[in-house]
Amino acid sequence: MNNIKNLIGTVIVLLTLWGCEESNSDYVIGSNPDEFAISPVAIPVIADGGTYELKINGNESWTTELTNSNSSANNWVTLSETSGTGQKTITVTVQPSTSFVILREILIEVSSTEKVLKSKVLQETLVLGENEVLINGLVWSTVSVDAPGTFASSPEDRGMYYQFNRKIGYPSGLNGDPAPANWPTDYINDGTNWLEENDPSPEDWRVPTTEEMAALWETGATWVWPEQTGFSVPGMIIGVPKSVALLATKDNLKQLGCLFLPQSGWRNSSGVVDRGWLVSVRSGNNLSETHGGMSLGDSGGYRDVWGWGDGQKVRAASIRPVKNIKIED
Repeated sequence: MNNIKNLIGTVIVLLTLWGCEESNSDYVIGSNPDEFAISPVAIPVIADGGTYELKINGNESWTTELTNSNSSANNWVTLSETSGTGQKTITVTVQPSTSFVILREILIEVSSTEKVLKSKVLQETLVLGENEVLINGLVWSTVSVDAPGTFASSPEDRGMYYQFNRKIGYPSGLNGDPAPANWPTDYINDGTNWLEENDPSPEDWRVPTTEEMAALWETGATWVWPEQTGFSVPGMIIGVPKSVALLATKDNLKQLGCLFLPQSGWRNSSGVVDRGWLVSVRSGNNLSETHGGMSLGDSGGYRDVWGWGDGQKVRAASIRPVKNIKIED
């Protein structure tokens, strides 16, 4: 709500500046329906985008053009009409924002033979959700995937464990816990990457690629204990240098821009919880025909951000998803 209030305030300031810089006659909406005019002269748009109306008055022939966009995104605004004669209501379609820093702007110019009228579209920026953090140009979830299509309750909750390219979740557990009743005995390795239809992440989220996980860990991966973080389990702070990670608690992860991954291990080829002292996170593309991506680490300093030799597809591990959007510079 505060963002849209700020956006409306920006619109008012811009209209005032327009009045100072150029002839008001270019922007004033006439009361005479036969006079060439447009309404509104500014269109405030929420980050989610949507459809809006631009009304054209008068009896003249006109054309429309989009100009002066400050966004690197293509076709983020489209118009239902690009030319016509007389009165018309144009539908202005605005795509969802892809930036956390750019207040998108673009001009709609409506031209007759004698006059150019302008309406400015202004779109608010994205805002990180409660369980979201921006690292390396990606929006990461601060919590893991639980049952397919759902999130775990907190960062220390391991969620459910998933085999490579399968949408079936298996319960997490402690080292040595036996296989669940539905553990498959005939897992088929089909040599593919993680397919979209098999992604158990909630809507608009996806399993990260191995390269994305590697970049995250290479930014920083520090083992932390409950005495520091306030979580009930040890684990790793990732996505920030060690100097920052040592300041992390369960209350400031978003402020510091990092993730907490709980100690978890994985379920091995027999479905038994194994290597319970490790942090283990799945990623979504192959390293070889037999090895899917898995990021690992422990309190002794062992780090394996690629999962060579430890990412067998049949094993099941936690998923920490990323939002399925491309962030604008």
